[in-house]
Amino acid sequence: MPGWQIAMRVIIALICALAFILTALAFRVGAYFNIIMILIMVGCVVVPLARLPYLIKNEIFWRFWKAPLAKENLRYWRQIVLRIAFWGLCAMTVCTGVIAAQFSEAERQTIYAIIGGGAAFLALISLIPKRVGAKPMSIFTAISIPIMVFILGDSLFPQLTGKGAVAVNSPFAQPSYMFHAGHNTMVNYHVAHSSQEHALDIVLTHPNGQSRDGDPDELTSYACFGAPLIAPVAGQVERVVSDQIDQPIGGSDPKNPAGNHIVIKMDDKHYALLAHMKKGSAAVKEGDRVARGDALGQCGNSGNTSEPHLHFQVQRYSDLFADGAYTYPVKFNATSRIRRGKQTSKDGLFYRRNDVMIPN
Repeated sequence: MPGWQIAMRVIIALICALAFILTALAFRVGAYFNIIMILIMVGCVVVPLARLPYLIKNEIFWRFWKAPLAKENLRYWRQIVLRIAFWGLCAMTVCTGVIAAQFSEAERQTIYAIIGGGAAFLALISLIPKRVGAKPMSIFTAISIPIMVFILGDSLFPQLTGKGAVAVNSPFAQPSYMFHAGHNTMVNYHVAHSSQEHALDIVLTHPNGQSRDGDPDELTSYACFGAPLIAPVAGQVERVVSDQIDQPIGGSDPKNPAGNHIVIKMDDKHYALLAHMKKGSAAVKEGDRVARGDALGQCGNSGNTSEPHLHFQVQRYSDLFADGAYTYPVKFNATSRIRRGKQTSKDGLFYRRNDVMIPN
């Protein structure tokens, strides 16, 4: 094997290994779809550059499509299929992971066009195989594809990993939007933290479909700020905190991560937490009994938060950070779910990022 081929194989193998390690780390911390988006954009530059030596040495098989099914050409289909499947999965991952409510319709379409166009470009390059040197990328894609399929499937179908889910109602009396929801870090960064693993971040949206409309530095620009909260479960109020300030946009209070919050004891093993409430808005006190639908207070921006939203979870202990703390998956009764324009109405619905929840 010529020295330039050995060098290129080593370089491509190192790039693939680095991409795999960075993606694994990103998945661990909840930035998986972000790193996949970067991978597509970087790939649009790196992949053509990596092909230049093969182009110069006349090792690009330009005549492949003149006889793609010829016996001597069948071996090239492996690298073609693996690469097209890989870049297609990358595009699906990004489009699934993007939080639509953060962008205007024009911005969303631009993101989808850039990502889709980048993946299509890389797939088209894959249609012209290399005569030699394809093994490192083929190994990388062969390992990555089943992992990506599993992660994507788990993201798209949260009911598959929702065993033991606790049934609750909507904490809002009006339609709400799932900002972070699902059972893996691709669609819910909370999964990386055992004490919040099955938490949901829920917001309200304006008629334009965004969580914010107006000055991004004003709390009142966010549809969720000041929105009434209702009890999603029945039980006894175990804890009420209502004296924390609402953080300005860009601020946070990591020392008091839940901010103003209410904990409802459902039974000895299940406690519902509603966090980041508006200062002074609590409508209940410790020891009160509440039924589903009772007024609790208002959504705010207190605690460790990036913008007004409700952090909701069902946890094992009343204290969010108790030793051995963990959470339960949740499913929703008495709601209708809108997912990609399709509405479903039944009890026991699981929600994922970008779903809209309508209380019945």
